[in-house]
Amino acid sequence: MKKYKILYLAVFNPNSTNVYQSRGLKESGHEVIEYNYRDMAGPMGGAHGRDTHLIELAKVEKPDLVIYSKANGMHHRVIDEHNKISKTVLWYMDGTEPHTFNQELIEKIKRVNGFACGVEAGVKKSLEFNSNTKYIFQPADEMANTPLDINKDIDVSFIGHIDNAKGHEHRHKYKRSVPFTHITGVFGDEHNKAVNRSKINLNFSPENLGGCSVRIYKLLQCGAFILTTPWYNMEETFTIGKHLDVFKTPEELRDKIKYYLNNPNEMEKIRKNAYELSKQYSVSYWANQITNL
Repeated sequence: MKKYKILYLAVFNPNSTNVYQSRGLKESGHEVIEYNYRDMAGPMGGAHGRDTHLIELAKVEKPDLVIYSKANGMHHRVIDEHNKISKTVLWYMDGTEPHTFNQELIEKIKRVNGFACGVEAGVKKSLEFNSNTKYIFQPADEMANTPLDINKDIDVSFIGHIDNAKGHEHRHKYKRSVPFTHITGVFGDEHNKAVNRSKINLNFSPENLGGCSVRIYKLLQCGAFILTTPWYNMEETFTIGKHLDVFKTPEELRDKIKYYLNNPNEMEKIRKNAYELSKQYSVSYWANQITNL
């Protein structure tokens, strides 16, 4: 496989998924220039100065490939100039509802050589603007999410926000109707422990069924048993009843929790299948998907 010099435009704070995505690119043999585009706006006198610096940087470094991770606030003129020097890919993990799939994003999609959409349902819309659009999964860090030999003292848990943010409203409905342990504010090792302590881990995909987030892959890599609401095209990756199970109403969730807690051998079989599947979805595999695009 060809090795590239890559300019990776992303966010590199300690909790950012871009940190281990960059590691995946490096593990695949690529040379990576990390550019923390949000932090660089200040020293460069604002977004316009930062964008000009990005254009000049590419002229000096002459990368084979520029990867933009979301890059909100960056003007599309940067892509126009980078296209004169290298190949360009936009990696977009967020949802594609109207409030996120805006004109700024569309102008970027039109210009890049390839658009990597981390939300399954976003691909159909994106193809209107770029024929080289592909769904690429949102990878988790297999070094941070691992099975632990600890006591599973929590029957059912959900790790994440239950608030009034757009797309989260349905979580309140389930929390009011179904007893489960709600855990928030845990990261790194504490997140890993919380997943491993839980016999059943819940996932709530957006109500528009648009796709899954990195949460699913974190749970898989921890060896979790997952009950989730469904999402668009999930059968392309997962077999329901083999890798995870689904629910569509609070009543169905209550029934399935009761069933699996009373049938731990079946739950264990599904959990093991899911963990084996997770091994295919490493950050190195993600890196290969991105560079192949």
